[in-house]
Amino acid sequence: MNVVGAITSAARSAGYREEAIVSGYTFADVLDPDNATREVLLAAFSQTPPSYRSAAFAAVLAGPGANERLVQDHRALGAPLLFVIDGDVLSLWQVRGESPRCLHEEIPVDEVPALFAEHRRQWSPDAIHRAKSIGAVDRSYQLDFVDIGLLPAVEGYIHTKLHQLLLRTLAEALDDRGEDPKDDRLLFHVVFRLLAAKVLHDRGHPDARHWDQENLRSVMDSIESYYALSTVPLIGGAHARRAFGAAWDCLRRGISFANISSDDLAFVYENTLVTPEIRKEFGTHSTPRQVAEYAVSRLQLHLREGDELDIYEPFAGAGVFLISALRHLRDTLPADWSDRRRHDTLIKCLSGDEHDPFACEVAMLSLILADYPNHNGWRIRERDLFLDGKLHAGLRERDVVLCNPPFEDFTAEERERYGLPDHAFSKPVEVLDATLRARPGSLAFVLPQAFIRNPKFARQRRRVEELYRDIELVDLPDRIFRESASESALLIARERRPAGAHTTTLRSAEVSGRGRAAFLRTGRTTHRRSLERTMADPPSGELWIPPLARVWEHLGALPRLGDRFEIHRGMEWNSRQGEAWSPTRKPGYRRGLFSARRSRQFTLDASPPWLDCRPDRVRGRSAEQPWHVPKVVVNGVRLSRGPWRMAAAVEGRGLLHSQQFIGLWQREAPSGTDLLAYAAVINGPVANAFVAAHSPEKRIRIYDLERIPVPAQLPARVPELVAEYTGQLEAPGLLAPDEGRLERLLIEIDAEILGAYDLPARLERDLLEHFREAARPVRHPWTHWNAQDPAPGLTLAERLAGRPVRPALPVHEIFRPLPPREAKLLRTYGS
Repeated sequence: MNVVGAITSAARSAGYREEAIVSGYTFADVLDPDNATREVLLAAFSQTPPSYRSAAFAAVLAGPGANERLVQDHRALGAPLLFVIDGDVLSLWQVRGESPRCLHEEIPVDEVPALFAEHRRQWSPDAIHRAKSIGAVDRSYQLDFVDIGLLPAVEGYIHTKLHQLLLRTLAEALDDRGEDPKDDRLLFHVVFRLLAAKVLHDRGHPDARHWDQENLRSVMDSIESYYALSTVPLIGGAHARRAFGAAWDCLRRGISFANISSDDLAFVYENTLVTPEIRKEFGTHSTPRQVAEYAVSRLQLHLREGDELDIYEPFAGAGVFLISALRHLRDTLPADWSDRRRHDTLIKCLSGDEHDPFACEVAMLSLILADYPNHNGWRIRERDLFLDGKLHAGLRERDVVLCNPPFEDFTAEERERYGLPDHAFSKPVEVLDATLRARPGSLAFVLPQAFIRNPKFARQRRRVEELYRDIELVDLPDRIFRESASESALLIARERRPAGAHTTTLRSAEVSGRGRAAFLRTGRTTHRRSLERTMADPPSGELWIPPLARVWEHLGALPRLGDRFEIHRGMEWNSRQGEAWSPTRKPGYRRGLFSARRSRQFTLDASPPWLDCRPDRVRGRSAEQPWHVPKVVVNGVRLSRGPWRMAAAVEGRGLLHSQQFIGLWQREAPSGTDLLAYAAVINGPVANAFVAAHSPEKRIRIYDLERIPVPAQLPARVPELVAEYTGQLEAPGLLAPDEGRLERLLIEIDAEILGAYDLPARLERDLLEHFREAARPVRHPWTHWNAQDPAPGLTLAERLAGRPVRPALPVHEIFRPLPPREAKLLRTYGS
């Protein structure tokens, strides 16, 4: 028996189905700039139809070059193992995404059966498939030889190249588009048929042999017959046939779909064709693929009996959640199931409802693409879920609910049409309440970011904690959704709480603005935190683990800023705020701070404008604040999305300020030196990190300012340092300050304030690292505290002093003996 035959026989004995072992398998190398076509002697797949997601191992002949290069050239296949045959020797290589390829072992070819017998359990189709599909989220399924970075690397290039190919295809067909919205639907339906035809053709499906590849109508008729779809007339006659014929030629010339996973096609089809203009025209919303992929992966569907799940997506839009659920659910089904059996199970387990008829079509066609080579049967119903109790009926007895609800509020007309009470305003609140009443086994929701900490969602957060033992919140930045600039959040809850179970696992994750592109490309969050706690009675509903949670716990006993100051937002007007100021003095106007957009720490506008203080223009009694009393002024709208949120300064000229600022008046008789020190506290890393962690919205909440921990005693040197710093900032042009000196002074101020907080060195290090690469709102260049002198074992004050400033502990304090009871227990355990 030759070596290929030996590997084939060994693969069958390891559990690979006959149709999952393919000789002479060709695939497009999407990692190659020229999309070269590669061929392997043999490829084995954990599931059918074959794709890079299910590729398990392959065999190739050694070439004239180094084997490392040969392995590199075959990464796009997606197989974690590659056998290289060189005469009578077979070398086994581990294929990795980015890191160097790794030679596993070399053996004579006659030892192939023994090699497979030795690795039978690890190399089985189920083991490899689960390691590739689940290993990244559940380490118990990881295998040493499966690089979890390989799949995302291949996937990223596939999505990019599919998107580019579709754009070129659309460009060929665009001549047929007019102004009529029906043309968008025609384009959408025709391109679906062409994509489906290319899939069947490139994969060598038997039906593809019976149509005329050169005849567009023959191709479309065949696809419509195969999937039992209605006939799409080519409006425009010969002109339309030429345009779509050119699109078909473009698609045929593009990269081969033979090794591409069908769900990748579905994701790219929906993402590329449903443009922002089409979404606006038809009201179609969608969930970004990586948001859906992340949420569904965290539900850990592989721990459930996949063929018994009932997964439902209300407000399904284009069905991206359902496509993701299809892929993850399919990965849980046994490898020895036929394609038909998997299809029948999936259409029984997955369903969705959507009001918009065009979105229903998009979702149905996308699911068909994602489930090649199976026929239709997907349950996507066109329904207005807010009407006549349909939402409650749809949610009843579901195992899993996936939802990206509409974010807008109900209009008065909608409340009347749906028979809703006057207090029902928010659509996401209504949908989440209905879901929680239905008590599904697990859920994944896209929600407004306010859900994380805003009091208006407190009742829903408490209910989530009552129902579920494992809860995750993900803070997403703006511009995650193409059609919306809103900041949003993910709620993922699983493991319904049984009676008597009071422990809750909380997980919190963040995607920073800088990490947005990485998340949309790979699904990786920027930061992650977790803890276990006992549920209070009643539940607190505090589900978010703020960044630097250990820091806030350590500072929990300190006074709060609200203990020292009365805090009030600035003036509001009955007219538009833009009309409430003037660059010149007018009757009834007074000097004041108007815009906080360019606020900088420790400084205020040197030539403030005039604010309208006429009683009939000012809302409430805000003009009657004690403006003449010295105060600290801080911006009321965050200055950045990063951790540097605030810029505070002492104001002693009696200036008023608009609601873009917040004023802090000392509860005791105001002291100029104290105000300088408190301005330094507010401008420091502790206060800024606290507000960033606890006040996530664009406006800074007074409630969160009041809760900022402050040192029990203010450092005596700080007022002097702040006075010198501000004096240099305000020096006239001829006496311009040394920027290096300004930065050193600011570091000294921070060190004094941090020293007053008395944080352990490790917690201070975590705090300062939280500001890495963040731009500080100051009027001179600023680099991170650790840029010049990292010294991880010392505090900032110790680094400035050049030596530890804390007294060293005596040896008997460092090496204290164990208490007698603990020593006894340890001896008992050891024996």
